[in-house]
Amino acid sequence: MSFNISGGSILTQATKLTTTGVTNLLSADKRTTILSIIAAEITGNTPTLTLELYDGTTSYYLRFAAAMTANQVLILDSPFVLNTGWKLRATAGTANRIDCFVNYVPPDATALGTFVPLGQK
Repeated sequence: MSFNISGGSILTQATKLTTTGVTNLLSADKRTTILSIIAAEITGNTPTLTLELYDGTTSYYLRFAAAMTANQVLILDSPFVLNTGWKLRATAGTANRIDCFVNYVPPDATALGTFVPLGQK
């Protein structure tokens, strides 16, 4: 997948999941385009990971308590918009075993994407 960004650079928010409680990865003060989420298991264990969008009342799950394998890197690269006031959150089944990275476009920029099938340029 490729993107043209106008009005800003792609930003990355890095977060360590240090508890088994819900952790905010990104909060949207304005509509924000999320390009990808990367979660890395960093200890050689098999924790579970939940990724969700939260509107302040309801959770919408991208991944729910799914087991990760040792040293696995999970990449979600289907862009979506995080609406104003919403949060992107993560929960680890075991603390200190997963690092998360959210790549996003600043709210004041615009992103135009072009889907390129695997194996094609």
